[in-house]
Amino acid sequence: MSYRTLSTLATALVALGGMATAAAAGATPSEEATTFTYRYELRALGAKAGEAVLFIGTPEKIGRHTLRPVRIDARTEGLAASVMKTDTASTSWVDHVWLPVRGRWDITLDKVRRVYKTVFEGRRIKGTDTRGGKLFAKNDYTLRQRGVDIVSVFPWIMHQDMSPGTNYAIQVYDGRMVYDLAFTVGTASDIHLPIGIRKAIPLRGKISRGDAYSRDVEVWVSADTDRAVYKLVFKYGVLGEVEAVLVGNKKA
Repeated sequence: MSYRTLSTLATALVALGGMATAAAAGATPSEEATTFTYRYELRALGAKAGEAVLFIGTPEKIGRHTLRPVRIDARTEGLAASVMKTDTASTSWVDHVWLPVRGRWDITLDKVRRVYKTVFEGRRIKGTDTRGGKLFAKNDYTLRQRGVDIVSVFPWIMHQDMSPGTNYAIQVYDGRMVYDLAFTVGTASDIHLPIGIRKAIPLRGKISRGDAYSRDVEVWVSADTDRAVYKLVFKYGVLGEVEAVLVGNKKA
């Protein structure tokens, strides 16, 4: 998927977060040595638009931190690729409360290779944006509180309290800019997926950046304890309504 599609997908998939950040749950002991892989199909314009794989690794020592790698591999295909040809291999490393500490995202968009490197120092975010091997921009932001990025948001979502009526708000960094995200947790119901009928919790919210950008998003996560992200629905430019739907997952 393109940088912007990936950004919108993950950012949308974020419509979560916020004042509950400080209460984010750490991994349970049984999860510590477990890896998780989730495969998604992207759908747009009435057809398959690409695929994405979310991988959550086991904790490892990186410098003075013990962090988990979270990686997204994704690409567009078919008609969507004719609109935006892209693929990505992007990794963020998260701490015990699933918030990012560093990240490196390698994204090829319309044959131009982009590399985004980011360091998260508490509320401060410092990053570089390199395109075609040349430095394009440096970023330096200070958030209201610790936030997420477009990769780490996935596991962060999966470890939040999903009690109906709970409201969240958080800031998310997409490699270039910071967005405000908010959502409300709904009541679980059955949804139809390629993997069968599953009971899922709807998260409905909005992604915004001042008056310049605002999008509604809808995310469905598993009502079971694994809290897998089952489905995401959002609108993206000329592609119209885009869906990301879970088609497979495994633990190892």
